[in-house]
Amino acid sequence: MCSLLLLILIYLLWFLRYPMWQWLEFLEPLFLMLLLSYFAILLFSIFFLKKEAKKPLSEVFKVRSYGTIPIAIVFAFVFQAVWFTMSLTIGADLDLLSFPGLREYESYTVYSIPLAFMLYVVFAVFGAFVEEVTFRGYVQSRIASGYGHVIGVFVASLLFSLQHIHIFQLDWIIDFFQTQFIYVFCFGIVVGYLFLKNKQDIWSVFVFHALANIFNISLPIKVTYVFPFSTQIVAVASSIFMILLLRLVPIEEIIHSTDMME
Repeated sequence: MCSLLLLILIYLLWFLRYPMWQWLEFLEPLFLMLLLSYFAILLFSIFFLKKEAKKPLSEVFKVRSYGTIPIAIVFAFVFQAVWFTMSLTIGADLDLLSFPGLREYESYTVYSIPLAFMLYVVFAVFGAFVEEVTFRGYVQSRIASGYGHVIGVFVASLLFSLQHIHIFQLDWIIDFFQTQFIYVFCFGIVVGYLFLKNKQDIWSVFVFHALANIFNISLPIKVTYVFPFSTQIVAVASSIFMILLLRLVPIEEIIHSTDMME
């Protein structure tokens, strides 16, 4: 119930932010507004963690093992490689773009391209941290404690996907469900499973998510698919591959070996 309330609070924040999004013409203040709104979500999440979680905040943010970080880094690179490989396999075209790019924000005016891109990267990294604290640190852990890990991963991934609805226009929402929802949901499943495999270490999934965001905004590659549902097919296939890989790789042994070396 509290997880749903948190999603409602996020939507209220998005709704209050939406008019400002339409009024702003320059990209730098837009990113500052986005950072501020995500900071508010972080405060909401910490409040619910302190109120509902059965463990202190220090336990939530504790580094379980430094061995989980390199694992997260490797899997972030593998995920990108798998995504592009599967896209090429089904006949997608890969085109090189200019760098640095401001993907999806090209319609805005900028004071400085380097400054705007730097803020873009900061937003991508901070957004990943807030979303992992919210949806893995709080929602997944809270649901899993009462209903099991499978339900916890599913519910957290679903709410994680739905909170990406932040523009309240019917055509945009329809386009989101047609093009982005499956990808974001599958990404949440992969991150949720990695969270379990890495001893529920919030820092490892933050690193994985942050790197994925950085790749998405900085790699000067545009993927053009040639038939309907290609994005959904690649998202599902890539996620299945990553989960199977996570199951096959002896992560606990790697973490133990890394800890023994420290």
